[in-house]
Amino acid sequence: MTAPVPSLAGRLAGRAPLRVLLVENDPAAARRSEASLVLHREFAVRVECVPSLSGAIRQLLEHPYDAVVLELDVDDASGLATLAGIRGAAPTVPVVVYARSLDDVLAVRALRAGAHECHDKQHLPPVHLGRSLSFAIERQRRLAALEAARVDASHRATHDPLTGLANRALFLDQLERALAFGARYHRKTGVLFIDLDNFKEVNDRHGHALGDRLLCEVADRLIECVRRSDAVARLGGDEFVVLLPNVRSRRDLAHVKESIEASLHRPFEHEGRAVVPIAASIGGAMSPVDGVSAPELLAMADADMYREKVQRADCSAVQA
Repeated sequence: MTAPVPSLAGRLAGRAPLRVLLVENDPAAARRSEASLVLHREFAVRVECVPSLSGAIRQLLEHPYDAVVLELDVDDASGLATLAGIRGAAPTVPVVVYARSLDDVLAVRALRAGAHECHDKQHLPPVHLGRSLSFAIERQRRLAALEAARVDASHRATHDPLTGLANRALFLDQLERALAFGARYHRKTGVLFIDLDNFKEVNDRHGHALGDRLLCEVADRLIECVRRSDAVARLGGDEFVVLLPNVRSRRDLAHVKESIEASLHRPFEHEGRAVVPIAASIGGAMSPVDGVSAPELLAMADADMYREKVQRADCSAVQA
């Protein structure tokens, strides 16, 4: 088994050296740069040098690196094309451009193209190269943290925090897109509206913690019943919806409805024993017959679900 690669934080703490790829075709400059990086006091470093862009790309694709120190003019490339090749091969690895011919215009263009630090060799003493590398690594760490926070915020804005399913806003957007596609290519779009029966009694009898687990279980079972091209969302409480793009007839909706009913019929297990039977009322609607907009179709599916719930209640009352 391959040993896990130590984290960047671990390398900076001295537990393992940073792996730095030096892209330089001048042997003398490569020796000076390598010596400067190796002697830097802030971190231990292991430098590997290649003289060409093709060699650098091969190394980056085959091995993990923590940073790249890049001369723009190498054996087989020059200028921003060299930087573009490096960024394409390793888009998240910080890059320090350390070039022989670098004016202000090229430096700004390099920074815009993805370089984290940019220096002219004639104006930056080699001993400062390690410090520049530290700045580049820290900048990349902060950028990664900001991107992770952005992705998390975006996900929380469009997904249900309990089940991880799409929320109402995202589902309506998905439904509008499906309807637009269907109108353009003369395809039908189906919606199933699912409301769990007697869910309040589950919470009252077994507690909200088990009720939340039940909702997550329902979400998992719904996903198992649909195609990858379909979508499942939780609107709130015990209400779920399923988007079925490109259906042929109401038979398709009925088939998925039957699959969901069979799946939910299996009792919910807690601590190895069946404790809660799951039942649901399910209504359906299909465009363009029942509506041509997302709110119309969702309202029709909701109304159909309510009719089914009333009919089931009436049947139960008659049987009692």
